[in-house]
Amino acid sequence: MYWEAVASYNAAFPDQPMVAQYGSHLNIIQVHVPDKMAQNFSDDNALCVLLHNRILLDWVDHAYTYGVVYLEQQFHNPMMSLDIFYEIDDEHHQRLLCYGTPPTIPQWDGWREISEDDHY
Repeated sequence: MYWEAVASYNAAFPDQPMVAQYGSHLNIIQVHVPDKMAQNFSDDNALCVLLHNRILLDWVDHAYTYGVVYLEQQFHNPMMSLDIFYEIDDEHHQRLLCYGTPPTIPQWDGWREISEDDHY
């Protein structure tokens, strides 16, 4: 979805296309959504946040495997609506057929301990 959102954004603003942030210091603005508004936070809202923060397409692709594992874990949670997951699963399969499995960033695979140089 993010690839499509970036393409749409670039078509709408050809003089100012989305240029992802690079470098060792990135400026990412966190979204705060009140609990009572969380149900209204849509895919479009999430895509706007990614675009606004100029997140690299590769980062979103790399997060794909994490997202699949997360959804599989949530799927077995009795508190979650299965209808939502069936809809996501159907869309997931359609996108896999259309685009294939997103690539990962090999340097990011595995686990890395937090260091004193990391900032939040």
